[in-house]
Amino acid sequence: MAGWQDYLKFLNSLAHTLEQLTQVEQEKNTAAAQGDLLGVEECMKREQVLSLTLRGYDQKRETMLAQLGLKNVTLKELERHSPPDLRMETKAAVELLRSKYALFQAASDAARITLEVNLRAIEREQAVRAGDAAEAAETRKTHQTDFRA
Repeated sequence: MAGWQDYLKFLNSLAHTLEQLTQVEQEKNTAAAQGDLLGVEECMKREQVLSLTLRGYDQKRETMLAQLGLKNVTLKELERHSPPDLRMETKAAVELLRSKYALFQAASDAARITLEVNLRAIEREQAVRAGDAAEAAETRKTHQTDFRA
């Protein structure tokens, strides 16, 4: 029973980490929309740290599930395998985790799209500037006055 309660605490901790990651994705989206490259980079650093945390959670999850005898049980099936007196708590933890994951996915997709759009805009602007610079150099060559005469 204590092992099951520990697993539920673990699921809630995982949900909290997903919530933090969602916030970082939202901040990255805002920074990308504003063209704040330093802000995007800072968010990406925080995102990496949280991703490593999630990787650690994944290993811990596998260990905990094995200890509970639930090695191949999915999150969706978890409620059916829970002790009867913890079924409602299990259902709540699973629903919380699933909702936090859905919010993270939405925020992540929005940030990715914003980054892609803004990267294309930056690339176009650089191409225009490079073209303008080349055109300006060519214009200077053809309109250059020769003072040697």
